[in-house]
Amino acid sequence: MMCAICTGARIVTPNYVKACREAGRWVDEEDFTLKDEICESAFARKRGMPGYSLAAAVKRAQSNGPLLQGISVYVFPSVGDKRDLPILVAAAGGMWLKRFPLQPEDPSVLLLAERSVNSERERKRRKTFEVYDVELLREAACTQELRKSAYRLQ
Repeated sequence: MMCAICTGARIVTPNYVKACREAGRWVDEEDFTLKDEICESAFARKRGMPGYSLAAAVKRAQSNGPLLQGISVYVFPSVGDKRDLPILVAAAGGMWLKRFPLQPEDPSVLLLAERSVNSERERKRRKTFEVYDVELLREAACTQELRKSAYRLQ
């Protein structure tokens, strides 16, 4: 879902496939666009983002292009489960870094970590450079907005 939002894909319900099959052709997806006001409201409330909508996020991706275009992302070892993150970064147009960047202070580098620190080396780097909670990436994928100030780790 997050990758689809990042690419600006129209997100439809399973009934769209059924309608296409019954019609024997592609049908207009407008009537089948996913709308989930309850989940959207819960997401908005949890993130402090009143008025969030999936449709608006998809529209932003379509209008603005890839959110992470020109941005390299490094994830610290404190992030245990990162299997899905390289795919998400690629869908958002960014570049996944396997090693700590040579110029981590470059504004085109996004450093992400968990709130807990993994090692003394990570602790030192987090004190020296701007590091953000890995949730920034997941939220940004859903909203197509990078709210760095809300996720800055100290």
